[in-house]
Amino acid sequence: MGIRYEKDTILNWINEMGKFLRLLVDKNEQLQILSTEEFNKEGYLHFFNKDRSFFVENDLKSLTDFVAGLEIEQIRPLAQLLMYDGLMSDDQDLLKKSKFLFELNMKKSGAFSFDDYNYLSLIENRLK
Repeated sequence: MGIRYEKDTILNWINEMGKFLRLLVDKNEQLQILSTEEFNKEGYLHFFNKDRSFFVENDLKSLTDFVAGLEIEQIRPLAQLLMYDGLMSDDQDLLKKSKFLFELNMKKSGAFSFDDYNYLSLIENRLK
């Protein structure tokens, strides 16, 4: 029973995060920019219980330590959140952290996704 509950909890979390990311994509495509406060409240605090400043100020080592405490299914959404935040705020550091997390997720999960390679290409182009 406990395992089923945990599985349902992570699935519900993934569904909610997916809805939020779809809203980000829609706003990005419509050239609407979310404020850092909106990203913080609706994204970072709501889904990861960390302030945006945690992700902005900490290095890759701290980020790796934080991610170690997450479920594997939570890494990719965090990478996407950092990517969209970095794209909308033109923050190179967030884009680098996003790239790192996409690559880490691929290594840990063994999953292959054309979308992730597309995201990595988009990040690379913005970092140049």
